[in-house]
Amino acid sequence: MELLRQVFQSVNQRGPNESSFLTLPPLLEGNDDIKVIYRHYATLYFVFIVDDQESELGILDLIQVFVQSLDRCFENVCELDLVFGWQVLQTVLEYVFLLDV
Repeated sequence: MELLRQVFQSVNQRGPNESSFLTLPPLLEGNDDIKVIYRHYATLYFVFIVDDQESELGILDLIQVFVQSLDRCFENVCELDLVFGWQVLQTVLEYVFLLDV
């Protein structure tokens, strides 16, 4: 939970014109092979913590595809959709990431 709190604080403090790539939060410092990548849509933040083998721009594109898929399922996805429609969220997540759409 501490990692989640640190990442959220870092992301939440950033302005709309700042990069989508974060420096590591204190809990992950010293792990030079880890990157934090996020995108902000309305009231939702989608954050990925990946190793250095992943393409930063590829992850941003993957987040875009994920959000577009959620929008198709929920018609303008919002936080409540994700909380109460977690089964749909899980299915889309598996479809986009595990099946490599």
